[in-house]
Order: sequence, then structure tokens, then C-alpha cells
Amino acid sequence: MQSKRNWKEYNEKLVRRGELYISLDFLENWDEELNRMNEGKVGRPFRFPRTFMCFLAFLHVAFLPLRQMEGFLRKLSEYIPELKVADYSTVCKRLRKLDFELSSNLGEDLVVAIDSSGMKITNRGEWIRHKWKDEKGLD
Repeated sequence: MQSKRNWKEYNEKLVRRGELYISLDFLENWDEELNRMNEGKVGRPFRFPRTFMCFLAFLHVAFLPLRQMEGFLRKLSEYIPELKVADYSTVCKRLRKLDFELSSNLGEDLVVAIDSSGMKITNRGEWIRHKWKDEKGLD
């Protein structure tokens, strides 16, 4: 016999799937970090701190191609005046040199699928429904 589903709890889990935790802490230390990065540097100084580039790397891996990211930053800077917009070529060059690692501090298992079109959080039965043309899946 199947137990009754707690719809309030189930709904909350579905809502939480769409939560994305983005930290804009890099804005607080922008100038200090740039000063440290450029101290003793030979050649053209950095204009954007490493933590900002890590933020952009996450956005790129998760959602946005590089050129669309420039548009995203332009629009975001309208709401956050202290945010400086990096152009496509700067972001592209810096991200190629960036040693970047994604981590999750949510304390729960996280199922994430990434392909060339971006990131998607899926339910477990989707692949089986597609592969075996099973309408029920493994929900």
C-alpha cells in the first residue's frame, strides 16, 4: 500500500531545486584584492580581482556563454553601481588561466548534469523514461 505524499514537503523540495546561492562578497574587497594582485606586478595591471573571475567562471560553467555574460554584467551593474563590467575578451583570457574548483556547502547530495548547453538539475527517472520509453520512470 502506498503512503500518502506530504504535498507541502514535496512542494518545498521542488522549490529548493531552483535555489541558487550566489555570493557577491567579492565587491567588498575589490580594491584591496586588486592592490595585492598588482603589487610588484610587471606589465599591465589587473583590472578585475581573482574572486570576481571565480564568480564569472561559475556563471560560465553553470549558465552563460562568455558573450552573454558581458550582457548579464552590464545589466547587473545597473543595479550594483560599484560593479565594473569586464568585456568578453578580458573574461575569456582570464578564465583560461584560472585554476577554478566548484564546491557545495549545502550539506546534502546534489544531482547536477552539465553539458554544452549549461546546467540542469534533474529528477532521477528522466533518463530511464527517455531510454526505455517508460512513462512512469523511477520518481
